[in-house]
Amino acid sequence: MSTDRSQQFLASLRQIHQPPQAQRRLKGATHPGMLVFGGLLALLGVAGLVSARVEPSDPSSPESSVQQLQKERTLLSARIEGQSPEARLMRGLQLLAKGEEDQAFEAFASLVQQQPDFALAQLIYADLLMARSGHMVSQIGSAAPLPSEHHVSLMQLRLEARQRLTALIAPPDPNTLPKVLAGLPAATRHAIVVDTSRSRLFVFENSAQGPKLIDDSYIAIGKAGTGKLLEGDFRTPLGVYFVGMPRQEAFERYGVATLPLNYPNELDRQVGRGGTSIWLHGERLGSYSRTPQSTDGCVVLPNDEMAKLAKTVLPRETPVFVLDHVEWVDRAKAKPELAPAFLTAFRGWQQAKLRQDGQALLQYYEAGLDRGSDSEASRLTANVQRMQRGELPVQNVEATSMLPWAEAGQPQSVIVTYHEFTPDSAQPKLKRQYWRERGGQWRLFFDGAVG
Repeated sequence: MSTDRSQQFLASLRQIHQPPQAQRRLKGATHPGMLVFGGLLALLGVAGLVSARVEPSDPSSPESSVQQLQKERTLLSARIEGQSPEARLMRGLQLLAKGEEDQAFEAFASLVQQQPDFALAQLIYADLLMARSGHMVSQIGSAAPLPSEHHVSLMQLRLEARQRLTALIAPPDPNTLPKVLAGLPAATRHAIVVDTSRSRLFVFENSAQGPKLIDDSYIAIGKAGTGKLLEGDFRTPLGVYFVGMPRQEAFERYGVATLPLNYPNELDRQVGRGGTSIWLHGERLGSYSRTPQSTDGCVVLPNDEMAKLAKTVLPRETPVFVLDHVEWVDRAKAKPELAPAFLTAFRGWQQAKLRQDGQALLQYYEAGLDRGSDSEASRLTANVQRMQRGELPVQNVEATSMLPWAEAGQPQSVIVTYHEFTPDSAQPKLKRQYWRERGGQWRLFFDGAVG
């Protein structure tokens, strides 16, 4: 949704807030909290709706099914921490689920006053006002007389509500971790996992005990979904990337911070995927958060969440896994999926590098490469010659991460980030490799300095 349309949509919601009759407390059999709660159950995918004029305890209500009661209990008992706009939104919905309508109304009134650019909060507040005026609210946004041109925006806001609620009632088990992080070396201090199907970004802090989830945030992705192929296709790429150096961009468009991703990476280039400027960045001026699919392809966070992220991660070395689905596995049983043949090949390359054995090193590179400061064919030949003359001494090579990546129809790959220590530099050089398996042999198709 463009900035102009976003502002128009928020203006339409605020107009609903104006009628004075909406401010009165509704008397009688209709319960605004129950009306909206019926919509919450629908958003969560529970079969049936709560009747607008039936108490939840009524056995004739569809809500009395076991599945619905499980959902209700989860929402009722969910622990909500902090005072972020999202936490306050969830707390307001929880009050509605408990039937504490006056407290919920005050919670939403306070939230939209302090965060007037939070469109979802404005929409639910409008529903509460309309319910107090005697209107039926069968689901979020059903009572709001919005212009027809905002129908898509309304559907996206309902999806946003569902995604945020799902994150609250179905958080990851603390005894699990994403499968892609199994075996992450302790030298990799943080990792980011983006679950595009759940509109959620997870931040992990790593140590010798393994990755620990320290934060998560609602996010928005491309208007056309995932699977980026071309410039301007409005899709978010799927793959494993790395955070680049922060960019200074206009706050009006990109919010409080901007962290570029190295898209397209060498795996993308091999299969012809293109495009540029895929970033993690904050929200534009005049909006707290976007709907789930509303960006040009970037991953966008609310500014409060983006500010925390930018202060946490290490540029150039923090991996970002952008996935269409995150598989969570038992951390006690999680093992890295690194092929023994790859580990043998990497150790062979490492030893040849330390010995400065140029001829032995050549066998680990595919022939005729055209990219990479250490792997492009002419540079590789020149480096081998310099090694033979003892001009490129290396004291040590330390891998900070080895990340396997599998993609349908493509060879198995491993992305290695490493530090190269040389006597002519006080600081190690940061480099990255892309390996792939072909015909039972693991070889490099990219090796070079990280910009």
